[in-house]
Amino acid sequence: MALDYSNPHMSPFREFQRMKHHPHFAEILTGGNRISYGARVLNEGGFQGIPRLTMPGAALIGCSPGFLNVMKVKGVHNAIRTGRIAAETIFSELMSNPNITSEDGNV
Repeated sequence: MALDYSNPHMSPFREFQRMKHHPHFAEILTGGNRISYGARVLNEGGFQGIPRLTMPGAALIGCSPGFLNVMKVKGVHNAIRTGRIAAETIFSELMSNPNITSEDGNV
């Protein structure tokens, strides 16, 4: 369910609960066991939907920025890559500028 639905009174959670009782889905779900709970908001806005990735003292890495191939519903490799790039960049900056300290508020 996209988050751009027009009815402000609709509850996505309630709609999914109703869906589970529909005869088609109820038949599929009967006898199943829940193994975990989980929810994730998927960024479907394309390139323009990606938030600003850096700000003073912080960076969005991993799954937080929403790097996702919506067509394939894959993005773990992108999350891992952003973490690696961030770590390499931070390490390189710390090695090239030994005057940076946490007291400066720049780390």
